[in-house]
Amino acid sequence: MNPSGAVDAAPRLEHSVVEQAIGWRVRLASGLAAADEIAACQRWRASDPAHEQAWQRLEFFDGRLGGVAPAVASRSLRRAAIDPARRRALKSLLLLASSAAVVGSGTFGLRDSPWLAQQRTSVGERRRIALPDGGWLQLNTDSAVDITYDSQVRRVRLYSGEMLVQTGPDRARRTFWVDTPLGRLQALGTRFAVRLDGSDARLCVQEGAVAVTPALRDEPTEVIVAGRQVRFDRQGLYGETALDADSLAWSDGYLVARQWTLGRLCAELARYRSGVLRCDPAVADLAISGVFPLDRPEQAIAALQRSLPVRAQYRTRWWVTLVPVA
Repeated sequence: MNPSGAVDAAPRLEHSVVEQAIGWRVRLASGLAAADEIAACQRWRASDPAHEQAWQRLEFFDGRLGGVAPAVASRSLRRAAIDPARRRALKSLLLLASSAAVVGSGTFGLRDSPWLAQQRTSVGERRRIALPDGGWLQLNTDSAVDITYDSQVRRVRLYSGEMLVQTGPDRARRTFWVDTPLGRLQALGTRFAVRLDGSDARLCVQEGAVAVTPALRDEPTEVIVAGRQVRFDRQGLYGETALDADSLAWSDGYLVARQWTLGRLCAELARYRSGVLRCDPAVADLAISGVFPLDRPEQAIAALQRSLPVRAQYRTRWWVTLVPVA
């Protein structure tokens, strides 16, 4: 902060870092990125504070790639506090994406991109959406879906993140499908949640039942009934257990930890906080139990410092590491 009390301008980033960030944005926006590429992007962001800063400066593009006018794009680019060469690179990215969106479902497959989904939540946001049949779905942090109801079918496409679904009775007896990159789910009069975790997913069934068809199978592999949960990937299902009700506490705005390691807790809290939240290996195995408000992750970090022999080390406001108390 300068002597007048104003916040100093954001630090300039290396051109190579900005170019890498643009490359990741283009790949993810194409709709062609595989699960391992998405995970690689997340690792790249976490590997250096400058990477996360570059990513954050491009964040304003999310959800806008299909229809931003050049004049609006120019004003946004000026506000991004990036030098002219970088602004030109970002403007080219914007125009490329806008052109692809006009084409529709052309070579780049942008129609299948979470960036162009009908409904999206930002990091830390949750939203409930009413469905035409009287049911509803609730999106968790950083999630994206398309919702399609026609005379033949009810369909939700989950591109990323997590959702809780309550289906409604349908007089037309239309099948309710949930499509994901890893497989298809058929709701059998039910309330259930599904979470995408990179190369696999978790299905939790509260009511009714859900039939699961992994992406590389032609027939449903198994029907998961109320009170059960299971993980699945493109090839099959595994790890079926009794439903862990704590895993759905996010729908009420809380994260419930029962004898978790601090490393696991940090990984979950990081989903609800912009930037990077890491845990030093020296304290990652500390045990912690508690109920943490998802709308106030900084409050949760403060509570951890009071409960455990750890302190929050801030490199930037986006980059936080929990380290041992000296």
